Amino acid sequence: MQQSKQEVHSYQEDDIDLRALFNCLVAGRFLIAGLTGFGTVIAILYVLMLTPTPIYKATSTFTSPTSMSVISSNRLNLTDQTKVSILSRFLTHLSSKKLQKEVFIKGDFITRFNKDNSPIYDVDEFISGATESLRVFQPVTLENKNIGSSSDPEYSVTIEGTNAEVISEYLNSLVDLANARTINELIGLNELLSVNRIEEISIERNLLLEKVERNRLNQIKRIKEDDGQKIRQINDQIDRARYKAKQSRLSQIAVLRDSARLARSLGVIDNNFKLFEGNSISSDLTIAIGEYLDLPEWYVYGEKALLQRIDLLESRTNDDPFISELITLNNLLNEIQNNNLLKTLETRINDSPFVAEIVKLDIEVIKLEKSRKLNLNAFNAMRLNQISVPPSSPINGPNIRLTVLLAFISSFMISIFLVLIMGALKPDEKTLA
Repeated sequence: MQQSKQEVHSYQEDDIDLRALFNCLVAGRFLIAGLTGFGTVIAILYVLMLTPTPIYKATSTFTSPTSMSVISSNRLNLTDQTKVSILSRFLTHLSSKKLQKEVFIKGDFITRFNKDNSPIYDVDEFISGATESLRVFQPVTLENKNIGSSSDPEYSVTIEGTNAEVISEYLNSLVDLANARTINELIGLNELLSVNRIEEISIERNLLLEKVERNRLNQIKRIKEDDGQKIRQINDQIDRARYKAKQSRLSQIAVLRDSARLARSLGVIDNNFKLFEGNSISSDLTIAIGEYLDLPEWYVYGEKALLQRIDLLESRTNDDPFISELITLNNLLNEIQNNNLLKTLETRINDSPFVAEIVKLDIEVIKLEKSRKLNLNAFNAMRLNQISVPPSSPINGPNIRLTVLLAFISSFMISIFLVLIMGALKPDEKTLA
C-alpha cells in the first residue's frame, strides 16, 4: 500500500516538472522569439552584406592522338610509338610544374593574375599558388560508361581562378605548349635515331666497302697468279715447240747431207726433173714427186739442190714461222697478257655501285635525309575535343537560404537553452513559502 503511494507521488512530481518546464518556456516565449529573430536578422544582414570573390573553373578536354599521328611518328620505322605512349608524353608535359611556370612567364600571366598590382616578393611562390588548383583528370576505366565504347576515353584538365578569361587563356596556352613540346620531343627523338642510324649505315657502308675492296684485291691477285701460271705453261709449250722444230730441222739437215753425199758419189749433180716432162705425167706433180713416186730424193733433186737446201736450213735463225702451233699459243698468250677483267678490276675506283647492300644503304640514307623531320601538320600529341572557354558562372557563392535556415535553427535552440537555464536558476516559490 505504501509502495503504491510512492509511485503515485513520483508520477505527480514528474508531471509537475514537465508542466513547470512547459510553463517556463511559455513564460520565456518573448525572449525565445526575440533571440531567434535577432539571430535570423543578423544572418540575413551578414549574407546580404557579404560579397565573396567569385571563383571560376576553366576546363579543356582531349583524347588520345589520331592514327595518322601515330603513323607519322613511326614512318621511319625507328620508333614504335602508340597512342598510349604519345598521350603519356603529353600528360607528363602537361603536369610538369616547370612547363606550367614557363607558360606563366612567357604569357605574362604574372601581371594578368595580379589584378590589384600587389607587390610580389616571391615569384615562384606566386606562380605555385596560382597553378595549385590545376588538375589533370584521367577517365575511369572500370565503372565508367566509356567501357565498351569504340571511342577513345576522354581526359580533362582544369584550373580555378578569379579571372575567367585569364585562367581560360592560360589553360589553352598550357595545352598548346604541352602539345608542341611533345611533338618537339618526338621530333628530337626521330632526329637522334636518324643520326644514329645514318652513322650506323656509314659504318656498315665502310665495312662493306673494305670487304669488297679486299675481295677485289684478292681477286686481282688470284687472276694474276692464274694468268702467271697459264703464261708459264704456254711459254713452256712454245719452248717445246721451238725445240721440236729445231731438232726436226737439224735432223732434216743431217738427212739432206747424207743424201747429197750419196748423190755426189753416184754422179747425180743436177736434178732429173726432165724425166717427168712426158705426156703421161703432169708437171704439177713435181712438187710432190717424193710422195707419189718411189724415186729417192737425192736422185730427183741432185747434189746441188740438196746442198742449197742444206745451206738454207743451216742459215735459218728462227724456226717460228715454220711452227704452225705457235700462232695458237701466241694468241692465247696475248689474250692472257691483256686480261680485260684484270684491267677493269685494277682501274676501278669505286666499288659501291657493284654492291647491292651498299646501294640499299645509300637509298635508306637518302630517305632518312629527306623525311627525317615529322610533318607538323599531320601530327599532334593529342586530339583536342574542347578548348577552354571562359566560364560564365563561378563555382562558389553564398547560399542565402541555407545560411538563414542555419541561423534560425541555431538562434532558436540557443534561446530555448537560455530560457531553461534562467528557469532553473529562478528561486522556487514553495521553498520561499
